[in-house]
Amino acid sequence: MQELPSQSGTIGRHFCQIGGRWLHYRRMGQGPAVLLMHQTPQSSQTMEPLMRLLAPYCTAIAVDTPGFGQSEPLPQAHWSLSALADLMAQFLDALGIAQVSACGQHTGAAIAAELARRHPQRVRALALDGLPLFNTEEQSSILPHQLYRFVPQPDGTHLMWAWSRFRDGWMFFPWSQRDLAHRRQLDFPEPALIHSWQIMELLRSRESHLHIYPGVFDWDGTQALREIHQPCWVGTPADDQLAPHLQRLPAGLHSVQVHTLPAGARSQVLQAQARWMIAHLPGSSAAPEPQDAPSWAQGGTGERRAYVNGLLVQSWQLDQAGPATVLLHSAGGSGAGERTRLGPITGPLITIDLSGHGDSPGEVLPCDEAAQQAHAALQSLGLSRFTLRGRGYGAAVAAHWALHAAKVQAGQPQSLQLEEVLVCDPETRQRWRSAYAQPIVPAWDGSHLIALWHSLRDRELFHPWFERQRANIRSAEPHLDAEGLTQSVFAALQCADWVQAHEHWLQWDPLGPQGLAVVRDAGMPVQVLASAGDGWARGLEGGLGARREH
Repeated sequence: MQELPSQSGTIGRHFCQIGGRWLHYRRMGQGPAVLLMHQTPQSSQTMEPLMRLLAPYCTAIAVDTPGFGQSEPLPQAHWSLSALADLMAQFLDALGIAQVSACGQHTGAAIAAELARRHPQRVRALALDGLPLFNTEEQSSILPHQLYRFVPQPDGTHLMWAWSRFRDGWMFFPWSQRDLAHRRQLDFPEPALIHSWQIMELLRSRESHLHIYPGVFDWDGTQALREIHQPCWVGTPADDQLAPHLQRLPAGLHSVQVHTLPAGARSQVLQAQARWMIAHLPGSSAAPEPQDAPSWAQGGTGERRAYVNGLLVQSWQLDQAGPATVLLHSAGGSGAGERTRLGPITGPLITIDLSGHGDSPGEVLPCDEAAQQAHAALQSLGLSRFTLRGRGYGAAVAAHWALHAAKVQAGQPQSLQLEEVLVCDPETRQRWRSAYAQPIVPAWDGSHLIALWHSLRDRELFHPWFERQRANIRSAEPHLDAEGLTQSVFAALQCADWVQAHEHWLQWDPLGPQGLAVVRDAGMPVQVLASAGDGWARGLEGGLGARREH
């Protein structure tokens, strides 16, 4: 049988709000809807290969489970699968979708099955990859080890622990039983796979697994399948941790087709799931188009978030008086990290993840192109009164933004507040460009994580961080808390091109033809912020004539 082709192109990113909490989802294709749900502790990103197989035939919608990906967690201490299934029904209501066919992997398979049981009119058919059917002995022997803590440590050792935990997860099941009897018969994956599918997801979801795993282990999937009457495909490769659970399926389930595939047949699972879904699409009309990112010009309380012009934009308290502060992050940073670093801000606040940074997809752009894209995003939201506050790369983007806004005579900020502006001679700038950021390459032993941790930590201690002499000790109070550094590590690892982001930043000369003097000549007030005596204050008085202690 000929394989289904994988559709190329951009997968849309969207949010909806249910019960005051944000759910994030990916969407691709047109026509009847198929709902895809991921395993724990991952996100809808892992469902993209299946989405690309389905998109030519239907609307593929992959949702981040609460507490994972970009979806907010539930307030309860334990999240039952029945509650999550009911939430998925509310999610479909919010999207205006009457019926779906549902795919799921591991935890996602259980939620899909529970959705079909509790809301049978909402589910046309099921395709379940690895259905969890844990017995009483496994609940007591495996579950406690799945409830591991992930607490940032001042020395960064939590990163190395996490790498070892997931590395062992490939070699043993359960991962905590490190003996021959529990050895998995798998080819060891490339380090990049552990890095992207497990470390990155853990850095995002943190300890959400503590809240969802008890419900997964306690779920009575056997009874659920007895009550499900929709066409249901259940399968997984022989080397999947849950492959033995297929033997626990009760007999006499006429609506269930069980398919055990050979070891290493992950691509065959995706093909089989896609074919089953295509053969059992809902008869309802095409899923309505998403209605996110409305005008924010009227303000509003609380938080808003949306993808606007390809960028993740978040805002808080736009109803308050005064201009908004728009934060633009450093090279390899993110809006969330910048907000945490800056601390409390009174008044309206907006963060933007620039292209290729944080949760904004795409390439890392030169500062002028990033400025134009961000400018267009804010313009489309209808906001007119704001101050740009940028750090490093974000400072360069802010300067280009001001020049672009003056040229098009629209979307002009009221003022600029800039940090980490490098004023130096060409030789110093070239030295920084060659050493400030090195490629991040996942290593088999996870050593890339601790190297990145210490490079980010030393940025707080020396100026520049790679010249660790007494003369370069920074006088500013360092940001060395373990949580903040962990956020910085996560943002750096999210960056589409860590080295290129810094290259774009360091190419910008604040004294050059697109520098701050030109911005001032365009009528834009500029403040360059640095602590007295700190390395970032060097050259500000003579070179820029604008320096403020903070």
